[in-house]
Amino acid sequence: MRKRFLGLAVAASLAISVLGVGTAGAASKAKLNVVHGIPGVDVNVCVNGGEAIPDFNPGEVVTGVALDAGTYDLKIVAEADDCGDPAILSANDVELMGGKDYTAVAHLNEGGAPTLALFRNNVKALPKATARLTVRHTAAAPEVDVWANGSVLLQDVPNGASATMKVPTGVYATWVSLPDDYEPVIGPDVLKLRKGTAYQVYAWGNGVAGYDFAVVKVQVGVK
Repeated sequence: MRKRFLGLAVAASLAISVLGVGTAGAASKAKLNVVHGIPGVDVNVCVNGGEAIPDFNPGEVVTGVALDAGTYDLKIVAEADDCGDPAILSANDVELMGGKDYTAVAHLNEGGAPTLALFRNNVKALPKATARLTVRHTAAAPEVDVWANGSVLLQDVPNGASATMKVPTGVYATWVSLPDDYEPVIGPDVLKLRKGTAYQVYAWGNGVAGYDFAVVKVQVGVK
């Protein structure tokens, strides 16, 4: 898992020219995270016809981009192409609501075809000594089981599914297996879950290039 930090030029493009962010208060903003979960291809992410994230590599994530509430046209092109070239993936009139947190994921469906998913995230405050864990199956794989510290956390999770739960803070060994099996097919990986944080864990990849986890972290506060 790799996290991309937007440079000043890219952030300015997102905030001003590409996404048209004005002077509205922070409460009216939507927050957007982006995950690249398509193996074997570096891409550029275009928003409303302009390049927003250049040279975006498999497994990378971009977090916490503040956008005005509204609708956006998203397009993903190969790294060598520009936003006017044919898309690998595209989605028009994607609605983002002010005060909400979203994650857009470019990934493979169960059959291995590229697809684009938009998830809305729970960012409410958490009780003391707890974290929020969201697991999303975005790999080219059939139904799977999700494990944490030797116990099944989720069973028979299909591609595209999302499950969210509150868990005690601490260190967790996590992996994914085929249903009713123990042997990892993705992972294992170690997650240190901290209080007041929401973690989104994305299983991505395919059987040819291999599988991995991508993790998005969002600070949400403690009650």
